[in-house]
Amino acid sequence: MVTIRQKLVSATQVAKITNGKNNAKKYIVVHETDNTSVGADADAHARLQANGNSRDASWHWQVDDKEAVQSFEHYWECWGAGTYIGNNQGIQIEICVNSDGNFNQAVENAASLIAKIMKDENISIHNIVQHNYFSGKNCPRNIRAGKISWSNFLKMITNASTQPPENPPGDTLKYRILTGTYSTRKAAESVLDVMKKRFGWVAYIEQDGAKYRVKTGTFTGMHAAQNAEIKIKTTKLAQVTYIVSA
Repeated sequence: MVTIRQKLVSATQVAKITNGKNNAKKYIVVHETDNTSVGADADAHARLQANGNSRDASWHWQVDDKEAVQSFEHYWECWGAGTYIGNNQGIQIEICVNSDGNFNQAVENAASLIAKIMKDENISIHNIVQHNYFSGKNCPRNIRAGKISWSNFLKMITNASTQPPENPPGDTLKYRILTGTYSTRKAAESVLDVMKKRFGWVAYIEQDGAKYRVKTGTFTGMHAAQNAEIKIKTTKLAQVTYIVSA
């Protein structure tokens, strides 16, 4: 079973990008993010929604090769399917396609999540549909292209375990990540820009003598901090990083 967590959008933001609380929850609508940028994983998309998406769009879940993150409770009518019925009767699931992720594993995780939602909301396998079903958009693009066929995806859902998620042990301590130093402020600002705009993180520049380093906002639990540290190194934002207690 995929690891599941919530990062729910604030009530103020919800009011701007949903049609209210009357979702009929008849369908589960499958999307792909179409965002292949390094680091554009479930955490990044969840933070994008929580921090105020610049697009008039919203979706309930984002799934990558490591986890599924919920942004909206299922009763909200999110703006994801492109039509009135699709939005007001659908639970919207976005599968991440970031180039540094494992797409096949992300699809498996999405199948596991959908199996759980079907059970929780009493939704039939016949009502698991593509974004294309409502709007005609070529989405989910990779599945529609046969990278993993739709029929195989439905089989994965049918066969998926619906046992409780294997979440990491409860660690409620707060941590930050510090980068090594950069010789110019401009170099630090480039890193800061990626962390804020691509990852959706809170981050700051700190001066260290004649040099500069970047400090993130807080992460809850060492597991989350370590995943963020991996993301920084994978995207080559810093060769040296430190996890410190907040």
